[in-house]
Amino acid sequence: RCEVGGDSLNTIAMYMQKVPLEDRIYKLAEEGRLKFLEIESVDGSAKSLAATASATPQSSQAAANAAIWNPLVSTGFTYCAWLRQHHPIKDGSPCSLFVFDISTPPLENAPEGSFPYGSGGHDFFSFWYDIPNQRFCVLSSSNSRGEPTCFPMSPLPAGVWHHILLTYQAPKRSMLGRKAVLTLYIDGRPVEADAKVDTFNLPPTARIHIGVPNPVLASSGIIRGSLPVWDLGPTLLLSTVLGLRDATAMYTAGPDFPGLFWGDRPQRLSLAAAATAAFVMLAENGEKGSVAGALRRRKVPSMEAVGHVMRERGFGGGP
Repeated sequence: RCEVGGDSLNTIAMYMQKVPLEDRIYKLAEEGRLKFLEIESVDGSAKSLAATASATPQSSQAAANAAIWNPLVSTGFTYCAWLRQHHPIKDGSPCSLFVFDISTPPLENAPEGSFPYGSGGHDFFSFWYDIPNQRFCVLSSSNSRGEPTCFPMSPLPAGVWHHILLTYQAPKRSMLGRKAVLTLYIDGRPVEADAKVDTFNLPPTARIHIGVPNPVLASSGIIRGSLPVWDLGPTLLLSTVLGLRDATAMYTAGPDFPGLFWGDRPQRLSLAAAATAAFVMLAENGEKGSVAGALRRRKVPSMEAVGHVMRERGFGGGP
């Protein structure tokens, strides 16, 4: 677990004009005003290949840059994380929790200035929680107007852990349509509607930020407001699309689950264990209504199947 967030996007976009665009978030981090996680490459092997290609002719480097991260065009991907907001924000001022941001690595001789949709060679996909409007939003470089796509309202009470699971399903026939489907699960149940976004291309060397948007988006002025400090728990990025059963199982397991997720392998007494864990989590996150209602929203058959996904470490159950 760690803390991320701090300072504001207004500082990055408006008051750091003399600092190179790519250096702004890192300068704030060095000053202790901003905390975030950065993963240099979504595919570690691609990063190694790119480093090797740097010593080869430019044609090899160009070929490496032209590659596309495979889940974006074939299997899709799933990102899930536990998060906890420290304090409720009641004054209505703009503020966001940046849960996931993936973007192309820095380019040499990249143009400075306004938000470079495509023309600057910068592609990205960003996913965050808009606190005043109580909804999750996404924005990618394929959106030429810079208008975020938002999911239905989903209040997240502060002070308790919430499990967020987002899936990206690539178009099955890219020649016929360029819309990808995003499905969001919050605390083990899906939101009322999916979101559709134009497909976007990112290389296997794309970098990931958690707690802050990528430097170009952070400096663009498209999204404004503060970046409150919040807690980040266990996080997963998978090159496959998970479903309701998986989302419910991960939520039921809780942020302190020390075991493993075994797919559809059965576990003895799984229903009793899953039900007990579910009651505890529902009580802790303060979900409105009765426990029975909460279970119905997650569908009882899915709750019965949770134990087939979750397996406690060291348990002497079935294989």
